Amino acid sequence: MKKIILLCSILLLGIPGCGKTKAGLEIGKKSDITSKSSGITISIKEGTLTNEGITLILKNDTDKLLRYTEEYYVQVKQDNDWYNINAELFFTEPLWSLEAHGEKEINLNWKYSYGTLPKGKYRIIKKVYFENEKDQEFYISAEFNIE
Repeated sequence: MKKIILLCSILLLGIPGCGKTKAGLEIGKKSDITSKSSGITISIKEGTLTNEGITLILKNDTDKLLRYTEEYYVQVKQDNDWYNINAELFFTEPLWSLEAHGEKEINLNWKYSYGTLPKGKYRIIKKVYFENEKDQEFYISAEFNIE
């Protein structure tokens, strides 16, 4: 019996950084992702933000062709740090392009992966790279508040 209690205690203590917020989001580990621009930005299209989705505007202000997939992550800010939100994520695998000096809208609906987001400060993270530079992928982000 003592072995079972000890094993359960070890398992519970072995999951640091995980927990639930007051609103029930399952918060994961502190994020180590840093966002950089490199001439690529994402912003929120006015009037599209809800607690279940958003429309982003992806803008390429470079002379290079940009590549990206449908994959994205939502992170939550707590105590001045960004944290991953644990969720089951499923994405299709098409590879998208954005021409040099181009702009494109991306519609995201996270209801079935992250659920309905409660009040808080969040950011969307997307990984992108320039054509023929896949080994130099980088992250871009857009912050938003759910009121």
